[in-house]
Amino acid sequence: AKAARQRVETAPRTRSMAATSRPKLLAGRKVLLLADFQFEDLELMYPKMRLEEEGAEVSVMGAHPAGIKYTGKYGYPVKSDLCVDNMSTTDAVASYDALLIPGGFAPDYMRRNQAMLDLTVAMADAGRVVASICHGPWMLCSARRTDGSPLAKGIRATCFSACKDDLINAGATYVDEPAVVDGPFITARTPADLTPFLHAIIDEMAK
Repeated sequence: AKAARQRVETAPRTRSMAATSRPKLLAGRKVLLLADFQFEDLELMYPKMRLEEEGAEVSVMGAHPAGIKYTGKYGYPVKSDLCVDNMSTTDAVASYDALLIPGGFAPDYMRRNQAMLDLTVAMADAGRVVASICHGPWMLCSARRTDGSPLAKGIRATCFSACKDDLINAGATYVDEPAVVDGPFITARTPADLTPFLHAIIDEMAK
């Protein structure tokens, strides 16, 4: 019994690793995260938390006044930090390193908003990371450069299967892969692909 007590007393003590002790791959980087009603909950919340975990500052931007609460398909809420109408594309490009577009029904609202389309074009043309998942690549079909060509034209991309024809009709080469990187564009198919999607985003932003 005495020997057992000694073993317990001399056993090494465990301690929690401080959150600040882990290297932050995206410290100092800034991300714009587009939001609207009926977003796919996981496709917004998981990237937001994962990028913040790596030290990035993530700002939620919507088409409504800043501070509005958007609700996802399954009821998860997120409050916006910014309104797209209150930030010029020039300021967005100068201040942010990436644009993230989640899926769900939200992109169908987003692609009706010209300011969001213009923002997507500006970020892509400036070489900023433009990442979209599930129905998010709809934005690459609707966002057009000054010559009228969709952002999707000429790129390799993936998306949710129901959006496949839209990507192809916009001039993209559709590939059925978990995550696809082509220039500034990163695309993914469904919530099941969030891990490789985030790996690709982090890798590209960390360069």
